[in-house]
Amino acid sequence: MAANTTLFTALLYFFGLLYTQVYFAYFRVHYTLLDQSVPEILMRGVNGLLLPLGGVGFACLVVLGVLRVLRAWLSERSWTRVLRVCAPVAAVVGVVLVGSAAFIALDPAPYRDLAGLPGLGLAVGALLLVFAGRRWGWGGGVRLGPWFGVAEWLVTYLLVAFGLFWAAGDYSNGVGVREGARMEASLSSRPTVTVYSARSLNLRAAGVRELVCGEADTAYRYRYTGLKLLLQSGGQYVFVQENWRRSTGTAFVIPRSDALRLEFTPPRTTPPQTC
Repeated sequence: MAANTTLFTALLYFFGLLYTQVYFAYFRVHYTLLDQSVPEILMRGVNGLLLPLGGVGFACLVVLGVLRVLRAWLSERSWTRVLRVCAPVAAVVGVVLVGSAAFIALDPAPYRDLAGLPGLGLAVGALLLVFAGRRWGWGGGVRLGPWFGVAEWLVTYLLVAFGLFWAAGDYSNGVGVREGARMEASLSSRPTVTVYSARSLNLRAAGVRELVCGEADTAYRYRYTGLKLLLQSGGQYVFVQENWRRSTGTAFVIPRSDALRLEFTPPRTTPPQTC
Protein backbone atom coordinates (compact mmCIF):
# COMPACT_ATOMS: atom_id res chain seq x y z
CA MET A 1 0.00 0.00 0.00
CA ALA A 2 2.80 2.43 0.85
CA ALA A 3 4.64 1.77 -2.41
CA ASN A 4 1.51 2.12 -4.54
CA THR A 5 0.37 5.25 -2.70
CA THR A 6 3.81 6.79 -3.17
CA LEU A 7 3.79 5.90 -6.86
CA PHE A 8 0.29 7.33 -7.31
CA THR A 9 1.22 10.59 -5.56
CA ALA A 10 4.44 10.88 -7.57
CA LEU A 11 2.47 10.39 -10.80
CA LEU A 12 0.03 13.15 -9.86
CA TYR A 13 2.86 15.55 -9.01
CA PHE A 14 4.85 14.65 -12.12
CA PHE A 15 1.84 15.16 -14.37
CA GLY A 16 0.86 18.41 -12.63
CA LEU A 17 4.37 19.83 -12.89
CA LEU A 18 4.75 19.07 -16.60
CA TYR A 19 1.22 20.27 -17.29
CA THR A 20 2.00 23.56 -15.50
CA GLN A 21 5.14 24.05 -17.60
CA VAL A 22 3.36 23.39 -20.91
CA TYR A 23 0.25 25.41 -20.00
CA PHE A 24 2.13 28.58 -19.11
CA ALA A 25 4.60 28.09 -21.96
CA TYR A 26 1.54 28.36 -24.20
CA PHE A 27 1.22 31.97 -22.96
CA ARG A 28 5.02 32.38 -23.10
CA VAL A 29 5.35 32.67 -19.30
CA HIS A 30 8.03 30.61 -17.58
CA TYR A 31 6.37 28.64 -14.81
CA THR A 32 9.21 29.24 -12.30
CA LEU A 33 8.22 32.92 -12.09
CA LEU A 34 4.96 31.93 -10.39
CA ASP A 35 6.42 29.84 -7.54
CA GLN A 36 3.67 27.22 -7.81
CA SER A 37 3.01 25.41 -4.54
CA VAL A 38 2.86 21.64 -4.17
CA PRO A 39 -0.94 21.65 -3.53
CA GLU A 40 -1.51 23.66 -6.74
CA ILE A 41 0.59 21.23 -8.78
CA LEU A 42 -1.11 18.20 -7.23
CA MET A 43 -4.52 19.77 -7.88
CA ARG A 44 -3.67 20.12 -11.57
CA GLY A 45 -2.48 16.51 -11.57
CA VAL A 46 -5.77 15.30 -10.10
CA ASN A 47 -7.77 17.44 -12.51
CA GLY A 48 -5.84 16.25 -15.56
CA LEU A 49 -5.61 12.55 -14.66
CA LEU A 50 -9.11 12.17 -13.23
CA LEU A 51 -10.75 10.79 -16.37
CA PRO A 52 -7.79 8.62 -17.52
CA LEU A 53 -7.46 7.07 -14.06
CA GLY A 54 -11.18 6.49 -13.92
CA GLY A 55 -11.07 4.79 -17.33
CA VAL A 56 -8.12 2.58 -16.37
CA GLY A 57 -9.76 1.68 -13.06
CA PHE A 58 -13.03 0.77 -14.76
CA ALA A 59 -11.21 -1.35 -17.36
CA CYS A 60 -9.32 -3.21 -14.63
CA LEU A 61 -12.57 -3.77 -12.72
CA VAL A 62 -14.21 -5.24 -15.84
CA VAL A 63 -11.26 -7.57 -16.46
CA LEU A 64 -11.22 -8.75 -12.84
CA GLY A 65 -14.99 -9.26 -12.94
CA VAL A 66 -14.76 -11.36 -16.10
CA LEU A 67 -11.99 -13.46 -14.54
CA ARG A 68 -14.02 -14.00 -11.38
CA VAL A 69 -17.09 -15.07 -13.37
CA LEU A 70 -15.08 -17.44 -15.57
CA ARG A 71 -13.35 -18.98 -12.53
CA ALA A 72 -16.71 -19.57 -10.88
CA TRP A 73 -18.44 -21.02 -13.95
CA LEU A 74 -15.68 -23.14 -15.47
CA SER A 75 -14.49 -26.45 -14.15
CA GLU A 76 -10.89 -26.88 -13.02
CA ARG A 77 -9.98 -28.60 -16.29
CA SER A 78 -11.64 -25.89 -18.42
CA TRP A 79 -10.00 -23.14 -16.39
CA THR A 80 -6.59 -24.75 -16.87
CA ARG A 81 -7.24 -25.01 -20.60
CA VAL A 82 -8.16 -21.31 -20.77
CA LEU A 83 -4.95 -20.36 -18.97
CA ARG A 84 -2.95 -22.59 -21.30
CA VAL A 85 -4.37 -20.73 -24.30
CA CYS A 86 -3.99 -17.31 -22.70
CA ALA A 87 -0.28 -17.72 -21.93
CA PRO A 88 1.02 -17.69 -25.55
CA VAL A 89 -1.47 -14.97 -26.49
CA ALA A 90 -0.24 -12.83 -23.58
CA ALA A 91 3.38 -13.50 -24.58
CA VAL A 92 2.81 -12.41 -28.19
CA VAL A 93 0.83 -9.31 -27.21
CA GLY A 94 3.40 -8.45 -24.53
CA VAL A 95 6.31 -8.71 -26.98
CA VAL A 96 4.45 -6.54 -29.49
CA LEU A 97 3.62 -3.87 -26.90
CA VAL A 98 7.09 -3.75 -25.35
CA GLY A 99 8.77 -3.85 -28.76
CA SER A 100 6.54 -1.05 -30.07
CA ALA A 101 7.27 1.07 -27.00
CA ALA A 102 11.01 0.55 -27.43
CA PHE A 103 10.78 1.44 -31.14
CA ILE A 104 8.82 4.63 -30.39
CA ALA A 105 11.29 5.58 -27.64
CA LEU A 106 14.08 5.72 -30.23
CA ASP A 107 12.24 8.40 -32.23
CA PRO A 108 9.11 9.65 -30.44
CA ALA A 109 8.51 12.74 -32.62
CA PRO A 110 6.33 11.03 -35.31
CA TYR A 111 4.09 9.54 -32.62
CA ARG A 112 3.14 12.67 -30.67
CA ASP A 113 -0.53 12.08 -31.51
CA LEU A 114 -0.42 8.83 -29.51
CA ALA A 115 0.01 10.71 -26.24
CA GLY A 116 0.20 8.28 -23.33
CA LEU A 117 -0.28 5.08 -25.35
CA PRO A 118 3.40 4.01 -25.70
CA GLY A 119 3.94 4.26 -21.94
CA LEU A 120 0.74 2.35 -21.18
CA GLY A 121 1.77 -0.24 -23.77
CA LEU A 122 5.08 -0.75 -21.98
CA ALA A 123 3.37 -1.15 -18.59
CA VAL A 124 0.72 -3.59 -19.86
CA GLY A 125 3.23 -5.49 -21.99
CA ALA A 126 5.55 -6.05 -19.02
CA LEU A 127 2.67 -7.47 -16.98
CA LEU A 128 1.60 -9.76 -19.82
CA LEU A 129 5.15 -11.09 -20.25
CA VAL A 130 5.40 -11.86 -16.55
CA PHE A 131 2.03 -13.63 -16.66
CA ALA A 132 3.12 -15.74 -19.63
CA GLY A 133 6.47 -16.52 -18.04
CA ARG A 134 4.84 -17.64 -14.79
CA ARG A 135 2.40 -19.87 -16.65
CA TRP A 136 5.23 -21.52 -18.56
CA GLY A 137 7.51 -21.58 -15.53
CA TRP A 138 10.69 -19.58 -15.44
CA GLY A 139 13.82 -21.76 -15.58
CA GLY A 140 12.11 -24.94 -16.82
CA GLY A 141 11.33 -26.24 -13.33
CA VAL A 142 14.74 -25.42 -11.86
CA ARG A 143 14.47 -23.95 -8.35
CA LEU A 144 15.97 -20.46 -8.51
CA GLY A 145 15.47 -19.48 -4.91
CA PRO A 146 13.33 -16.75 -3.32
CA TRP A 147 15.66 -14.02 -4.56
CA PHE A 148 14.47 -14.66 -8.11
CA GLY A 149 10.85 -13.88 -7.24
CA VAL A 150 11.87 -10.67 -5.47
CA ALA A 151 14.03 -9.59 -8.41
CA GLU A 152 11.26 -10.49 -10.87
CA TRP A 153 8.63 -8.36 -9.18
CA LEU A 154 11.05 -5.52 -8.53
CA VAL A 155 11.98 -5.30 -12.22
CA THR A 156 8.33 -5.64 -13.22
CA TYR A 157 7.31 -2.86 -10.81
CA LEU A 158 10.04 -0.60 -12.14
CA LEU A 159 9.02 -1.24 -15.75
CA VAL A 160 5.35 -0.59 -14.99
CA ALA A 161 6.24 2.58 -13.04
CA PHE A 162 8.47 3.77 -15.90
CA GLY A 163 5.67 3.15 -18.38
CA LEU A 164 3.17 5.06 -16.25
CA PHE A 165 5.51 8.04 -15.87
CA TRP A 166 6.15 7.97 -19.61
CA ALA A 167 2.40 7.93 -20.28
CA ALA A 168 1.75 10.75 -17.78
CA GLY A 169 4.52 12.88 -19.31
CA ASP A 170 3.23 12.44 -22.86
CA TYR A 171 -0.37 13.03 -21.85
CA SER A 172 0.50 16.16 -19.85
CA ASN A 173 1.92 17.85 -22.96
CA GLY A 174 -1.28 17.29 -24.89
CA VAL A 175 -3.47 18.41 -22.00
CA GLY A 176 -1.38 21.54 -21.37
CA VAL A 177 -1.62 22.69 -24.99
CA ARG A 178 -5.32 21.82 -25.19
CA GLU A 179 -6.17 23.71 -22.00
CA GLY A 180 -4.11 26.69 -23.14
CA ALA A 181 -6.02 26.79 -26.43
CA ARG A 182 -9.30 26.46 -24.55
CA MET A 183 -8.39 29.36 -22.30
CA GLU A 184 -7.42 31.45 -25.32
CA ALA A 185 -10.79 30.73 -26.95
CA SER A 186 -12.73 31.58 -23.77
CA LEU A 187 -10.95 34.84 -22.87
CA SER A 188 -13.76 36.93 -24.28
CA SER A 189 -16.25 35.33 -21.88
CA ARG A 190 -14.13 35.81 -18.76
CA PRO A 191 -14.62 38.82 -16.47
CA THR A 192 -12.91 42.01 -17.58
CA VAL A 193 -10.32 43.31 -15.12
CA THR A 194 -9.30 46.91 -14.59
CA VAL A 195 -5.96 47.42 -12.86
CA TYR A 196 -5.44 50.53 -10.72
CA SER A 197 -1.87 51.30 -9.72
CA ALA A 198 -0.20 53.92 -7.56
CA ARG A 199 2.66 54.12 -10.09
CA SER A 200 2.90 53.69 -13.82
CA LEU A 201 3.28 50.05 -14.87
CA ASN A 202 4.20 50.86 -18.47
CA LEU A 203 1.93 48.17 -19.88
CA ARG A 204 2.28 48.39 -23.64
CA ALA A 205 0.26 46.03 -25.84
CA ALA A 206 -2.49 46.19 -28.44
CA GLY A 207 -5.85 46.80 -26.77
CA VAL A 208 -4.38 47.76 -23.36
CA ARG A 209 -5.15 51.37 -22.47
CA GLU A 210 -3.50 53.51 -19.79
CA LEU A 211 -5.38 56.43 -18.23
CA VAL A 212 -3.79 58.87 -15.78
CA CYS A 213 -6.33 60.04 -13.22
CA GLY A 214 -6.42 63.81 -12.78
CA GLU A 215 -6.92 63.98 -9.02
CA ALA A 216 -3.60 64.60 -7.30
CA ASP A 217 -4.63 63.01 -4.00
CA THR A 218 -5.99 59.76 -5.45
CA ALA A 219 -4.39 56.57 -4.11
CA TYR A 220 -4.24 54.90 -7.53
CA ARG A 221 -3.40 57.39 -10.27
CA TYR A 222 -2.95 54.97 -13.17
CA ARG A 223 -5.72 52.85 -14.64
CA TYR A 224 -5.22 50.01 -17.15
CA THR A 225 -8.06 48.42 -19.11
CA GLY A 226 -8.28 45.77 -21.82
CA LEU A 227 -6.85 43.00 -19.60
CA LYS A 228 -7.88 39.54 -18.43
CA LEU A 229 -6.55 37.84 -15.30
CA LEU A 230 -5.06 34.47 -16.13
CA LEU A 231 -3.78 33.48 -12.67
CA GLN A 232 -2.62 34.69 -9.29
CA SER A 233 -0.01 32.48 -7.67
CA GLY A 234 3.12 32.86 -5.60
CA GLY A 235 2.48 36.57 -5.08
CA GLN A 236 2.33 37.24 -8.83
CA TYR A 237 -0.51 38.29 -11.12
CA VAL A 238 -0.51 37.06 -14.71
CA PHE A 239 -2.53 39.27 -17.08
CA VAL A 240 -3.12 38.91 -20.80
CA GLN A 241 -4.81 41.16 -23.34
CA GLU A 242 -8.52 40.82 -24.01
CA ASN A 243 -7.70 40.00 -27.64
CA TRP A 244 -4.72 37.80 -26.79
CA ARG A 245 -3.54 35.48 -29.56
CA ARG A 246 -0.74 32.98 -29.33
CA SER A 247 1.02 34.37 -32.39
CA THR A 248 1.11 38.02 -31.27
CA GLY A 249 -0.23 38.28 -27.70
CA THR A 250 1.61 39.65 -24.68
CA ALA A 251 1.41 38.37 -21.11
CA PHE A 252 2.26 40.55 -18.10
CA VAL A 253 3.61 39.19 -14.80
CA ILE A 254 3.10 41.80 -12.07
CA PRO A 255 3.99 41.35 -8.38
CA ARG A 256 1.03 41.48 -6.04
CA SER A 257 1.24 44.49 -3.71
CA ASP A 258 -0.78 47.14 -1.89
CA ALA A 259 0.03 49.53 -4.73
CA LEU A 260 -2.42 47.65 -6.97
CA ARG A 261 -6.19 47.41 -6.94
CA LEU A 262 -8.18 45.13 -9.22
CA GLU A 263 -11.71 45.77 -10.37
CA PHE A 264 -13.71 43.01 -12.09
CA THR A 265 -16.67 43.67 -14.36
CA PRO A 266 -18.79 41.48 -16.68
CA PRO A 267 -17.24 40.48 -20.03
CA ARG A 268 -17.21 43.09 -22.81
CA THR A 269 -17.93 45.88 -20.35
CA THR A 270 -16.94 49.31 -21.69
CA PRO A 271 -14.82 51.12 -19.08
CA PRO A 272 -15.75 54.70 -18.18
CA GLN A 273 -13.82 57.46 -19.92
CA THR A 274 -12.72 59.00 -16.60
CA CYS A 275 -11.43 57.65 -13.30
